Amino acid sequence: MEKRTKEFHFNGIKPGRPVYLEQLITAYPHQVISLQMIDRDEESVQVFYFDQEEGISTDIQDQDILYVVTSGNALFTVDHKDSELKAGECMLVPSGCPHSIHAITALRLLQISVGVITVGHGKRGGFNMSGKDYIKNVDKACVHTLSQLIGYQDNKVASMTLVQRDLFTTTIMAMDKGTGVGPHACEGDAMVIALEGEGDVMIGEELHLLKQGECIVMPADIPHRVRGERDKFKMMLIVSKPELSNQEK
Repeated sequence: MEKRTKEFHFNGIKPGRPVYLEQLITAYPHQVISLQMIDRDEESVQVFYFDQEEGISTDIQDQDILYVVTSGNALFTVDHKDSELKAGECMLVPSGCPHSIHAITALRLLQISVGVITVGHGKRGGFNMSGKDYIKNVDKACVHTLSQLIGYQDNKVASMTLVQRDLFTTTIMAMDKGTGVGPHACEGDAMVIALEGEGDVMIGEELHLLKQGECIVMPADIPHRVRGERDKFKMMLIVSKPELSNQEK
């Protein structure tokens, strides 16, 4: 019997229950609040709340960072260039690139960070310090509407990988009406974030209707399926798998 660590689970969200991303953090005036959902050395997932006029001053990270605005409006300054993002839009900030965030209105963000963090190596302030794209298929330092990165195909399921690592993957998918994936089980937890339309999510024997702006975690080792049964459906899928324990390595 394999023994696996449990650090792969999504924190702050009850598995198997749909919830709006906005409900994961309670808003407080004059504050920036974050919830670390996945916390690993080379991959992390966080959600943020910024009260209006709050922000993060210029920062440089060794990892590629995909920011997704889930509500509100923000001013991103990336490599000294200003861009305004609104709900549903995203920006990929490459490793080594100076950037800051200013909340024009009350703001909520999803942040996915991927890459090897180096300490005391390389010159900061240049794009792609490692020379490797940890997050792919998205133009860097540009404003995108996340749901428009992929289109529907008649009677098919389309998918595009943004992150492909041994223990962590991020994919966006577009399901034409009447199509879907599964049933199957996964060795890791899988979070579905509804980007457009409505999707039917079956976890074990329970059926859930997922609407735009909602998310749900499908627990490891429990059979599940996702379908655009009632409507066309676009989603982001984040999968976090467990590492083998030291006894297995």
